[in-house]
Amino acid sequence: MHTTFCYLCSSDNYTVLFRGSDPRIQLSPEHIAARQGSINKAFSHNWVRCNKCGLVYANPVPDAINLAQLYAESDQGNYIDENDNLLFTYGKYLDKHIAEISNFGTALDVGAGNGFFLRKLISYGYKTVIGIEPSSIACASSPPDVHSLMRNTMFNESDFKSSSVDFLSCFQTLEHVHRPDLLLESFSRILSKNAIIYCIAHNFGALGVRLLGARHPIINAGHLTLFDAQTLRKMFARYFDVISLFSISNRYSLYYWLGLLPVSEQFRNLLIQTSQFMGIEKFRLSLPVGNIGIIARKM
Repeated sequence: MHTTFCYLCSSDNYTVLFRGSDPRIQLSPEHIAARQGSINKAFSHNWVRCNKCGLVYANPVPDAINLAQLYAESDQGNYIDENDNLLFTYGKYLDKHIAEISNFGTALDVGAGNGFFLRKLISYGYKTVIGIEPSSIACASSPPDVHSLMRNTMFNESDFKSSSVDFLSCFQTLEHVHRPDLLLESFSRILSKNAIIYCIAHNFGALGVRLLGARHPIINAGHLTLFDAQTLRKMFARYFDVISLFSISNRYSLYYWLGLLPVSEQFRNLLIQTSQFMGIEKFRLSLPVGNIGIIARKM
């Protein structure tokens, strides 16, 4: 672990929002696995807010080498039953901006999980579609029709030629990396002129976060930076022309929603079992729980 600074304005002047867990607790792949509810809470970072620009980030943070290894061993694809719902949610917002896309050459999905969104990119007619995902478990669970398009590795700018990518998606991934600013800068170098970048992030400014504080699901061991609409727009504006920033209404099954509730594990399991007994666990429900999307253009 090491101390860090604000990735948006470089200030080291901050206010502590939430104190971290006992430093003797070691961060593990299970702590950062996707959508693991209370397991994510077993380890918690020290969360601070920059007094200059308002960015919220973990401080101190794990070393980059250790973090890469943790993600390689973690399960970032354990939501395969929700693939259709994720594709519906993320796809509908891109559909609204399809007119912004002018080049259907190469599409890249960074932090692709089990590769669910690659199907959408294929349906748009991209000639080359690539998914980047460090979790070997997630890659192994990718659907057969997109499995060959997945690359089991961390994103590395050197793997792509300058200006060679025409579309880039990155869903709930910026929160997980050491330097989201440097990652976006790398994206800007591999994107072609007028290419589109589409990202979705958790919104620290959402009502649920204000009400629940450290009990909210986005305050977990896997996240290192949390944006609100203002800080997300500012960071993207460094490298891109922001086209649209919007709230996301996520569609998931009732089973999935119940698994995210910030209640005791015993009560959560009771609710899930009750829904299964009633046969309504697969009921689809769309809720604006506090995610924000951004679509921007490489100029």
